Amino acid sequence: MIKVASGFILWFMNRMKFQGWTSLWGDIYFVPGCETDAGLILHEQTHLKQMAKDGKLVYMVKYLYWTARYGYMQNPYEIEARAVQYGISKG
Repeated sequence: MIKVASGFILWFMNRMKFQGWTSLWGDIYFVPGCETDAGLILHEQTHLKQMAKDGKLVYMVKYLYWTARYGYMQNPYEIEARAVQYGISKG
């Protein structure tokens, strides 16, 4: 479900400089004004697909490991989500 962030979640997203964030409980949050950004919606929906494919626990462990090892921008989950967001072909 797509939601406009408020309260603690909005604070967290602003602190992390996220425009969108996908929760482990399956909700996608956007900072106010970004909830209609089609590319950003695709990006966050990709994270839901990644969670469904790998399972929530494995996804979370890999996400944290890859972010610690490679950094946020080089996290393979984020690379895949940006490729979908911007329509970049894998081949």
